Amino acid sequence: MMPTAAQSPRQEVVAIEGNIPRKSETHELSSKVWMTALVLGVAALALFLWRITVPDHPFYDEIQYVAAARAFLAHSGNPNPEAPPLGKLLLALGIKLFGDHPLGWRIMGAAFGSLTLVGVFLWAQLLLRDYALSLTAALLTLFNNFLYVMSRVAMMDVFLVALLIWGLVAFTAVLEVDSLSVTKRRGLLAFAGVLFGLACACKWNGVDTFGIVILISAGLWLFATRSQNEEIARYARNLRQAGMVPASSSLLVIPVVAYSLTFWILCRSIHVPFGLKQLADMNAFIWRFHKTVPGNPAIAVPWYSWPFQVGPQRALSYLVGNWVIMWAGLLAVGFCLLRVRNRLPEMLVVALYAGNLLQWALTPQRLLYYYYYFPAAMFLGIAIPVALRGMPARVFGVRLGVVCAVAAGCAFIYCFPHMAHMDAPFDCMLGCWP
Repeated sequence: MMPTAAQSPRQEVVAIEGNIPRKSETHELSSKVWMTALVLGVAALALFLWRITVPDHPFYDEIQYVAAARAFLAHSGNPNPEAPPLGKLLLALGIKLFGDHPLGWRIMGAAFGSLTLVGVFLWAQLLLRDYALSLTAALLTLFNNFLYVMSRVAMMDVFLVALLIWGLVAFTAVLEVDSLSVTKRRGLLAFAGVLFGLACACKWNGVDTFGIVILISAGLWLFATRSQNEEIARYARNLRQAGMVPASSSLLVIPVVAYSLTFWILCRSIHVPFGLKQLADMNAFIWRFHKTVPGNPAIAVPWYSWPFQVGPQRALSYLVGNWVIMWAGLLAVGFCLLRVRNRLPEMLVVALYAGNLLQWALTPQRLLYYYYYFPAAMFLGIAIPVALRGMPARVFGVRLGVVCAVAAGCAFIYCFPHMAHMDAPFDCMLGCWP
């Protein structure tokens, strides 16, 4: 196909898989994309910070994590040895900078929540090469309910998700951006490895997303260079440009080093000698604890019921996934599964959602809780625009992405007074929940 007068050669469509156009552009992010990312981040941070000091006391799991952060600042030991240290160290940083009060406890979560939103937007832009769909992914992520609630509570999960998303941004840029030099490609891979290691230093279940990245990398390296699908072959060529030793070091060695260094910081904070034996003992304790901890049966919810949860988790800011995104997202994941062959966006969405949900069927922990669904649920917001790119852009003159975003926004607004802990009568201005 010859480019028209209004098309540059880089914008020329050279391949169509099904009805999904792909472009031969080098795909660097434009200034418009970066400016939108900045606006999204600032707007999200403002939203998350509004009334973040309510309630004015630690609640839910904040009680143990805030206590651990205070102990680190006082150099008085680790009262929460059953979890890796990085998230608690970040809470301690917030307290150090802003004071030992609700804003100090929660501000780092709000900052990482806004970074999560920016990361989703940039990741979608890299995957889809479509500004409108990337913006749709960002709005659906913002309206997810999970992101709003978990960004306003002093717990570990938002740190985990933010680091995973940005690790995916760096990894996807290595595969998607053809114009990168070898040095930049290696740097991005190493950066991704650092982020995946730090994610696991917040919560161990970061290993699920990290493991999926390793499997995709291994598949591209070993099997995809001679693929008849040009897109997959291009990903393999871009990955191979980094070189085997730098690539394997970035995804196998650097994450372990980054993870271990957080324990070194912890040991320095609490004046405990650091070494391989100490590192092994601390991690062995985490493993034993989660295998034997009895948990709280009153709020436990089996993992297979999370996608269909309707009622809120009242003790955790009335947390319930946005029903529009939760259920439309499941349909989108199924649609992506039907066309997953040789398509990286669909492959990532299906693998990341399934891996982050199904891992709980194997995790040796007695009781599970609904908020554990947070990482998996975040991928539903991007599954919808990934599915939409294979459909007509407009129906009756209206963009399908706009329809999804508006519907999700309405559900978010309905839930908002409860999630924001608004006082009476505003808590029930859209209806009281039982």
